[in-house]
Amino acid sequence: MSTSIVDPDLRTGSNFKVGHFTIIGKGCVFGNNVTIGSHTIIGDDVQLGDGAVVGNHCEIGKGLRAGAGVVLQGRIRTAEGCVIEDGATLKYGTILTSKVLIKKKAFLGPNVITLGSTHLHETKHGTVIGERCYIGAGSKIAASVQITDDVTIGAMGFVNKNIEESGIYVGVPVKPLRQKDYWKSKDFVEGGFEQ
Repeated sequence: MSTSIVDPDLRTGSNFKVGHFTIIGKGCVFGNNVTIGSHTIIGDDVQLGDGAVVGNHCEIGKGLRAGAGVVLQGRIRTAEGCVIEDGATLKYGTILTSKVLIKKKAFLGPNVITLGSTHLHETKHGTVIGERCYIGAGSKIAASVQITDDVTIGAMGFVNKNIEESGIYVGVPVKPLRQKDYWKSKDFVEGGFEQ
């Protein structure tokens, strides 16, 4: 820890590990077996649950609440007041705006971005990604969108409105993938997949 700057009031559980050239702000509380990488900045009043991992080159905003087993892989940026529940994973390069809620066991692929304002320059917060959701690499989620549990968003998708029904969504903007229709489609049949 000699190459890192850690506020003296940091409270940690057992087996805490931190890399080099990392800054940890005031009032942080970390559980057992927490690991923080190198060249990372942790804002004030951040809480990390047991077994949480924060990778290299992350910028973690003030007041983040991350549950047990959360993985923030690397180059993650979160704004103030985000909540990431138990078992969620954010892959390399993900960006969260203020007050985003990521529910239990959600998975955000590399370079997912939650937006914080509209095309009219209105700031909006409160994006919610439901339990067990899978958000594909490079996807964008519009400001204050609510995504229900058990939704899969295909890679590079754009979610521009609330998703209230579980399922698979693809495209720009995303639309539900009608699997039963796809299996009968020309692309599927001509692709040689139909038996």
